Amino acid sequence: MLEYLNLGHNQILDGFPSWLSELTNLKVIILKSNNFHGPIKPPQSQFNFSNLHVMDLSDNSFTGELPSKSLQSFHAMKVVAAQDRLEYMSTTEEFSRFGELYGVLTSLYYGMKLTNKGIEREYSKVPYALMGIDLSNNKFEGCILDLIGDLKSLLMLNLSNNVLTGSIPPSLANLTKLESLDLSQNKLSGEIPPQLAQLTFLSYFNVSHNQLLGPIPGGGRFNTFTIDSFAMNEGLCGSPLPKKCTTVGYNLPIPPSPQEEIGEESPFNLDRKFVLIGAGVGFLIGVVLGNLIIDEKSRWFLHYSKRMAKRWNKLRRH
Repeated sequence: MLEYLNLGHNQILDGFPSWLSELTNLKVIILKSNNFHGPIKPPQSQFNFSNLHVMDLSDNSFTGELPSKSLQSFHAMKVVAAQDRLEYMSTTEEFSRFGELYGVLTSLYYGMKLTNKGIEREYSKVPYALMGIDLSNNKFEGCILDLIGDLKSLLMLNLSNNVLTGSIPPSLANLTKLESLDLSQNKLSGEIPPQLAQLTFLSYFNVSHNQLLGPIPGGGRFNTFTIDSFAMNEGLCGSPLPKKCTTVGYNLPIPPSPQEEIGEESPFNLDRKFVLIGAGVGFLIGVVLGNLIIDEKSRWFLHYSKRMAKRWNKLRRH
C-alpha cells in the first residue's frame, strides 16, 4: 500500500531498485542525491509505475539510455484530468488521543523538495495534479525519446546535465500542461522545434550549453525567455540572441529562386550561355574570314609570282 517513498540525500550505493515497480500504488519516488549507478533495466516482469506522479532520480550516476520501459508504464501521466478544486496528496491516519475510547482521523500531507523552474522549491503540500520527472545530473546518453510526448499531464521535465545527443523531438509539443522544461548541458543538436511555441503554460525553458543551430522559434512564450535560456549554442540565432539569422549564418542550404523552382534559368546561367554562344559564333566567323583572307592573299601571291617570272624571262633574252 506504499504511496510515498523519499530516500533522497543519503549515501545509498546501489543500482536502480527495479523491484519498486511491484508497489503499484506508488505515487512519489525520490532517490535524488545518492550514489545510485548503472543503467535502469526492467526486471523480468515489466515495469508497472501506473500511478506514479513524481519521479526524482537527480544527482546520481545512472548511465545508459533513458529508461523507455519505465516511462511507458507512467499511465497516470498520460491522462489529463480536469479538477474542479485543488487537491493534495495525503494519507489518512487514526490517532488515539484518549486511549482506545476516542479515535481521531487526520490527514497527513506529503511534502517534498523538487527542482522546479531552475530553483529547488519546498512543497509542504504536494498538489495531486503535480506531475514531474527529474533525471538531471546523471550520465544518461542517447536520444530524447519520442514517447515522452505521451505523458500529456507533465508539468515539469528536467533532463539537464547528462550526455544526451540527437535532436529535440517535436513530440514534446504534446505536453500541453508543461510549465518547466530544462534540457541544458547536454550534447543536443539540430534546431529547436517551432512546435514548442504552442506550449502556452511554459514559463521556464533552458537549452543552454548544447550544440543547437538555426533560428529560435518566435511567438508564444518564446518571446519572454531571456538570453540565458539559449546561451552557449554557437549555431543558434535570432531574438533574444544578438546574432541575427541569415542563411549562411546557420549553415542551411540557400533556397532556390522562384524561377529555378519552376524550371526557369537563372540570370547568371543565361549570361553564361550567351557568352559561350557568342564565343562560338565569333570563332566560326573568325575561321571563315581567315580563310577568305588567306585565299585572297594566295591569289595575289600567285599573280605577282607570274608577273615576276615573265619579267625575268624577258631580261634573260636580252
